[in-house]
Amino acid sequence: MTLVNARAAFEKAVTDAVAAADSDVSMVYDNVLFTTPGQDEKYVVISVDFNRSTLQNQGAASDYYRGVIQCSVYVPKSAGTVSLAAISEAVIDGLTSVNASNYTDTFSISPRVMDVTGPTVGKQKDEFHFLGLISCQFTAVV
Repeated sequence: MTLVNARAAFEKAVTDAVAAADSDVSMVYDNVLFTTPGQDEKYVVISVDFNRSTLQNQGAASDYYRGVIQCSVYVPKSAGTVSLAAISEAVIDGLTSVNASNYTDTFSISPRVMDVTGPTVGKQKDEFHFLGLISCQFTAVV
């Protein structure tokens, strides 16, 4: 269940920060079935990919998760890039909030993020949205 908890900690941190900044933004999670929001909607797609699950020192392995989080921020072109920047800032605040000294670890996994990159304007075929890509590496230790 700790893989689920690690994912949930990061998803909740980003979701809470985005909702506080703009309640009209929809969140889309890569591990849940979804329908792509419409052309006039603002939304963030969050993807959590694990590339390590244990740390094997000596003796029994311990749970040590490491991976990459990618957030794709979509805003209608009619909203302009100022909206993209504001939502991206909220995503970054959410990601880095797990590193704050006052962060409450309700998932018991000690989440941490490393350098956050972006928002980088992504190239896409969608003619209705601007896309900003934000990513970072993460760790979570049980």
